Amino acid sequence: MKRLPILFTALWMLLAATSGAEAGPVAAAIGAVAGLLAKGGIAGFLIKTAIGLALNFVGSLIMKAMAPKEEPRGVNLQIQMGDDKPSGVIVGKYATAGRRKYIGVWGEVGQTPNAFVTDVIEVSNMPNGAGPAGIVSLWVNDELVEVLWGEPDPEGRGFPIAQYRDSKDQHHLWIRFLDGYQSEADPFLLAKFGTHPERPFLPTMIGRGCQVLIVTARYDSEGLFTNGLPQIVVEPQPIPLYDPRKDSSIGGSGSHRWGNVATYERSQNNAVIIYNIIRGLYYQGEWVFGGQNLGAHRLPTSSWFASMNECDRAIALAEGGTAPQFRSGYEILSDHEPLDVIEKFRLGCSGRITENGGLFKMLVGAPGAAVYSFTDDDIVITEGQTFAPFPTIDQTFNAIEATYPEPRERWAMKDAPRTDDAEMRASDAGKNLPFSVAFEAVPFPTQVQVLARTMLKDGRRFRVHVIVLPPDARPLEPNDVVAWTSKRNGYIDKDFIVESKDNLRNLCVQVTLREMDPTDYDWSSSFQKPVSVGWLGPIRPDTQLMTGWAVEPAIIYDSNNVPRRASMKVSCAPDLDDVRSVWVQVRHVASQQVVFDSDASAYAPPYAWLLDGNFLPNEDYEARGKYVPYSTRPTEWSAWLAVRTPDIRLTDRDVYLPGMLAEIQQHIQRMTEFATTGSRAAIERIRQLMLDEENEASSNFIDRKVIREEVELKIEDTRAFVGESIILAIGPDGVITAVLNEMSAEFETGLATVEQLVQTEVTRINGEIVATAQSIDVLEAHVDDVSASINIRATATAGGPAGGARYAVQVKHGSGENFVSSSLFLEATSGGLGYAGFVADRFYIANPTSVGSKFTPFVFQDGVMRVNAAVLASLIVGEIDAINIKAHSITTDQLKVGGVDTTALALQAATTASVVANSGSVSGGGWSTACQTSVSMAVGGTLFVLFTCRVDVTSTDGSAFASIVARILINGAEYMQVVAGQSSGGNNISGGSFSFVFPIPVGSGTFTVALQFSTTASTGASASASYSRLGVFGVKR
Repeated sequence: MKRLPILFTALWMLLAATSGAEAGPVAAAIGAVAGLLAKGGIAGFLIKTAIGLALNFVGSLIMKAMAPKEEPRGVNLQIQMGDDKPSGVIVGKYATAGRRKYIGVWGEVGQTPNAFVTDVIEVSNMPNGAGPAGIVSLWVNDELVEVLWGEPDPEGRGFPIAQYRDSKDQHHLWIRFLDGYQSEADPFLLAKFGTHPERPFLPTMIGRGCQVLIVTARYDSEGLFTNGLPQIVVEPQPIPLYDPRKDSSIGGSGSHRWGNVATYERSQNNAVIIYNIIRGLYYQGEWVFGGQNLGAHRLPTSSWFASMNECDRAIALAEGGTAPQFRSGYEILSDHEPLDVIEKFRLGCSGRITENGGLFKMLVGAPGAAVYSFTDDDIVITEGQTFAPFPTIDQTFNAIEATYPEPRERWAMKDAPRTDDAEMRASDAGKNLPFSVAFEAVPFPTQVQVLARTMLKDGRRFRVHVIVLPPDARPLEPNDVVAWTSKRNGYIDKDFIVESKDNLRNLCVQVTLREMDPTDYDWSSSFQKPVSVGWLGPIRPDTQLMTGWAVEPAIIYDSNNVPRRASMKVSCAPDLDDVRSVWVQVRHVASQQVVFDSDASAYAPPYAWLLDGNFLPNEDYEARGKYVPYSTRPTEWSAWLAVRTPDIRLTDRDVYLPGMLAEIQQHIQRMTEFATTGSRAAIERIRQLMLDEENEASSNFIDRKVIREEVELKIEDTRAFVGESIILAIGPDGVITAVLNEMSAEFETGLATVEQLVQTEVTRINGEIVATAQSIDVLEAHVDDVSASINIRATATAGGPAGGARYAVQVKHGSGENFVSSSLFLEATSGGLGYAGFVADRFYIANPTSVGSKFTPFVFQDGVMRVNAAVLASLIVGEIDAINIKAHSITTDQLKVGGVDTTALALQAATTASVVANSGSVSGGGWSTACQTSVSMAVGGTLFVLFTCRVDVTSTDGSAFASIVARILINGAEYMQVVAGQSSGGNNISGGSFSFVFPIPVGSGTFTVALQFSTTASTGASASASYSRLGVFGVKR
């Protein structure tokens, strides 16, 4: 027995001699020393013996689990940094935090610099070829998150994480996955960090063959990242593996071919994974881990096919359905001992691996039927025998306490339900004898229970015999089953499994047999125990719903309590904690467009708010609300509630400045009195000054001179009179001169008079010199009770508080109480304000006209202005009534492209206006399209079409003639024609401007409007239209 330490030392030296990056399992060791084994000798003997001892370990499944190996480490849940960390390959179902390869900050959001951080994490050093969505699950911090694969970020950040969306529906976390087959450096990382002054991300940083997770996080102010950088644990799709069962070239069925990765498939099968490790993991022909150059014949398909099928065998689950019996996954690091890695997968399927004659075989599940039978008489009694009926107490167990990586608890190692047996404990004198085992490569809780039950049952098969059998037993191999009938031991065809075999020099065979029972491997869903999974992740408060939400019509009043604007009032539940404000949104029902969106309503008594928005009168709206807390807890919108706004229209208070109407009315009254009663009072004052000296008005002067001349004819009731009076007067406080002319004619019931006063005066009033020049004309005519009059008065006054200039004309006609008057008032006041006013039933301004020319006056009547053409730099309109807008009533030649900004229009008051231009020239017969555009009307209304163009028409003599005709097409049909310009007999238009506006009542729909021109020109004449502009917009009814 002294050879055993030497053999184990040889094994250790063999496997430890390779570097961490080149370490392989037993298959790798065999491949590396294949030549030595072939040559034989002591070296071959030692190595072969050492490997055989390692694989053919004698004992139960518990004893195999107790064999020396590395300490369990579980899933890597903390990201690793530094180039001294070993590389890793994830096989099967497993997860990792990975290894950080690059990190950097970039970007700006609002006023926040370096608002983004991007973390580049190496996941696995072999590709899985699963594409951009090649991950199974992702944990961020302590939360299993959802990747929104259908919402790729347009700026290249990757795919957003649903749980990291803030209250404003903005994403704050994205991931991008590279499956290992990338052939160039990531363009996003090059764009963000390629020019970094200290740590540039270089084009050579491709990461060929490496699975990479690129995590980009955005700074948030709502507590989404409470612990700094997000901590990631990612489960990638398994790497494809070779399955010999699917290789038709070696007896399987399928297209798999060893070395052609394109034919491989993803697998979690324990036996498949072990098979690949023994033969070696390769990337593009380069060895990565495990065995090297090991032929397929060294792993007999009969053994491995059976083991792989046993792993895939479906077992029933207590919750319903089935699952493969044995699955696994693990992160293989380059510094792992390959035998230890194989052991983790073997342990995960209750497997047995043996090496015999250079061949590697595996047994999964219950051993088969006996291949050799014998009795006590067949045992070679000349050789020694040993029998161990019971193990020592420290190797006796009646319970299994297992741990495993639980994917639902962020892959942390978790205690499985305890597996124990009351009968076993009773046979052990009631002692609790647990055995602890870590199934690091088994992230499936039910499978762990299957393994623990089999391990416990198998561990109670205590009987172990070491005997020598005759030469006919030499074909036996480890893991074979033999049947033994023994009177001495009381066996009748009792099954034993061959734990080890040693061929003796006398051709006999020494075997180690351990009792076994196939029922130890049976499983029923009734054996399954429930597994409780604890909550991991942030514990967020429940979403708070909007309560007490109400909306009603409301009116905004001015300071005089006059209704001025249509609005609405919203309200909600009072006296709630942690509510800073209420977020209110209002949308128009017809268009579904949000027209009010604000969270500025502070949550405070009376918990109701009158919305200061731009709402149309008598329209249907919907409003919803949401609480905005001081904290970051979530809140939810209320339902949309309907409301119709009051029918409050614009009034004169919206057109005129405050006090303007009253001021103008006062001015009209003042100027009317100035022209009528004021004129009469001024004339009477001069008459008084011309009287004798005893007159009080005349006694204020030191000297005066009056010249008076009159002519009169009178015959009965008929009278004709003309008079002229001149006065010059000087007094201590001033001087005055005046000329008063009077004439009258009387005949029967008729009377006509004219009074004219021209006056100058300079006086001292309250110590100030005041100079006044005045002219008054009063014309009156009367017939019975019918009268007509004209009052014209002009004064110019300098000095004193009443200084200024006034000019008033009033014409008046009527009888009794029915009079019609028109007035013109001009005034320049000392207060710095000038007035020019017309008071008339109809006011107009017109150009001189000639025969045949168009008469288009400007008319103001009954508060309505009518104008054929208007050039307006700015227009403020309270309401447009399409019924009252006639052709030629509004035109402009200043229409600019983009000159209509619909954002300034009230909701649905107009469609999206369209303005197009063409600077080219149009001439010649036939119709030529100069401009064309389209607009859409959501509801019926009026379509306004405006166009303008430059017109050039010339004719050289009296017989020449030229004309330009414009027409408008609506959806291809002619709507109207108009002559834009014409010339004949040398009457030319050069660089003229033509404008036209007209309304068209329409329903809802899309309307294509085209502007076309056709020109006609005789010999010696020409016509063209250029610089055309077409504008179209709609106004709803």
